[in-house]
Amino acid sequence: MSECEALSITGIILAGGQSSRMGRDKALLPVPGEPALKFVTHLARLLAAHCQEVLLVSRDQAQAHDYLSYLPPSIRVITDLVPQVGPLMGLYSGLCAMHTSHALVTAVDMPFLQPALLNFLLSQAQPATITMPLVAGQEQVLLAIYPRSILPLIEQRLQEGRRDPRSLLQLARVQLLEEAQLRTVDPQLRSFININTPEEFSFYR
Repeated sequence: MSECEALSITGIILAGGQSSRMGRDKALLPVPGEPALKFVTHLARLLAAHCQEVLLVSRDQAQAHDYLSYLPPSIRVITDLVPQVGPLMGLYSGLCAMHTSHALVTAVDMPFLQPALLNFLLSQAQPATITMPLVAGQEQVLLAIYPRSILPLIEQRLQEGRRDPRSLLQLARVQLLEEAQLRTVDPQLRSFININTPEEFSFYR
């Protein structure tokens, strides 16, 4: 807990997607190997062990209501400030609602997130800087640390019609964490596996 206290970190779970490729809400899928545990419950507990507060950003009130019975009472569930805009709006909504300086953000479809990887990310966070893993040459925008100070940049991108967090990388100060660094704490990079389709879900079960 000491890392988060020093850095003032909120955990944010982005769960507002449509799950169109999966055909059902990914947040309520059972964790592979733990059939009684839902993705959303697992991630909420994991982030709660590392952060001062945890927010779950849902699509709308109906979706938020569906999640409540699967979450610890300490988790705050909020909805996108503007519906149907995409993950950049989810990030914006979470940063607006939090009470700390930085957010450790993850998508709800990443059930293999490793505690050691979270600790490493937290240890690398810097003021006014996005701290972002780089895996296979791709910035991992949905598993990164975002400072609340970038809210004006998100507002700018949203006004320009952008919906993707990746668009922030052209404007914000970014610290990229190389794959070799990440493998020292997560050798197989399991933290970055996301489950989008029934086939992927079956493969990892």
